[in-house]
Amino acid sequence: MICLAQGGEPSTIKRAKVDQELYQRLPGGVGTVENRMRDPEQHNELKSVASTSGSSHDRRDKPGYDELPKEMNEMKIKDDKKRDGHEESLKDVEAAVVSGNGTETGQIIVTSVGGRNGKPKQTMSYMAERVVGTGSFGVVYQAKCLETGESVAIKKVLQDRRYKNRELQVMQMLSHPNVVQLKHSFYSTTEKNEVYLNVVLEYVPETVYRASRHYTKVNQHMPVIYVQLYVYQICRALNYIHRVFGVCHRDIKPQNLLVNPSTHQLKICDFGSAKMLVPGEPNISYICSRYYRAPELIFGATEYTTAIDMWSAGCVMAELLLGKPIFPGESSVDQLVEIIKVLGTPTREEIKCMNRHYTEFKFPQIKAHPWHKVFHRRMPAEAVDLVSRLLQYSPTLRFTALEACAHPFFDELRASNAYLPNGRPLPPLFDFSPEGEAGRCTSRAAGTAHSRTFEEAKFMKVRRRWVMEKLKFIKGMTRRFC
Repeated sequence: MICLAQGGEPSTIKRAKVDQELYQRLPGGVGTVENRMRDPEQHNELKSVASTSGSSHDRRDKPGYDELPKEMNEMKIKDDKKRDGHEESLKDVEAAVVSGNGTETGQIIVTSVGGRNGKPKQTMSYMAERVVGTGSFGVVYQAKCLETGESVAIKKVLQDRRYKNRELQVMQMLSHPNVVQLKHSFYSTTEKNEVYLNVVLEYVPETVYRASRHYTKVNQHMPVIYVQLYVYQICRALNYIHRVFGVCHRDIKPQNLLVNPSTHQLKICDFGSAKMLVPGEPNISYICSRYYRAPELIFGATEYTTAIDMWSAGCVMAELLLGKPIFPGESSVDQLVEIIKVLGTPTREEIKCMNRHYTEFKFPQIKAHPWHKVFHRRMPAEAVDLVSRLLQYSPTLRFTALEACAHPFFDELRASNAYLPNGRPLPPLFDFSPEGEAGRCTSRAAGTAHSRTFEEAKFMKVRRRWVMEKLKFIKGMTRRFC
């Protein structure tokens, strides 16, 4: 759970103090620090109150059930991930020559690429090496191209013949140093006449999740330089997909952030939930993995913006700094409880900004926990400040990706003598070129592409604002102590 720095007390006691503070503010608050210390694994009453699982009879038996608003207890939030429907019909599924299903070691899948728009037709053979990921979407396996010897990742998903695959459509638009590269795709069929889409991607061996777990296992914090590198590259990629194409990823989390362990270049992957958001067009609210889900989604908002990705980025950053998720909710509503424990009870205005239909909610009044107490004492102030600006209830107050890129937390990366701890140069970070930021724009997105001049001017404007704020702060401190 959240490690709160208050002296040298054990983390269990710190957690208990936070929980006790919440219970004292709830009507009819129950429990003491001593009782919680006897059973640290016990699910606290505040979480029991918020739980949406079980029968109505079971919920009535839980202490304090009536303390939360009736509307909140009746919020219909399922724990099964859904996808938006796809509008376009799949009319041109191409058959492919397949030998083996490609998911077992040594099996080979053969297909042809090219042959359109004057491009020569080529045969590509992939030998499966190992499965690297599975889920409701299908399977991802590492394979080697027999013609080139290159390692690739192939994502294989069952394809509904009636629809086009939105993930493939989005991936075909994108070309950026911090977005996993789509090499090509093909369809395959089985003996049961099932159609599978095979998306061939560049292979990147590590994830931010595994990198973070490595430090946790040895009881260390991830070095700040790596947090700076990873978060900056996340924000740079989000700036690209948000501003150039209006695409919202909708599932930013450590597992979907690939990292090259030698160069520390980061690439966002898994665009299975991604969607080009259109103002006024509703979207499903049950999206994004729970720990990284923005509060407006928990409130059931359907007209959200790309700001939900920035909340997720803030959660990822906080997790890298803490070594554990900052909001580890056990259910969808419990996720809101975890957020309230840190950010405090949202105001009426903040709730309206998240979802105008829920302004009548009456929450127990909990004060915000100071951000500097959420992290350990030696945490850089700039890091704490950036997290606080990303994790805002109001989507409009949340930093955009470009504003985050200009934050002083990343100033060390901008230094001319900046290198990786092993002495190697940093990965590409500041090439705001038309090729890097605009990518392969389709006719639909071409009108929103931004030139290098515009992007750099915008970036420098944000940087100047930060410098002025910093100077004002230093000037104020000088007057105070002189």
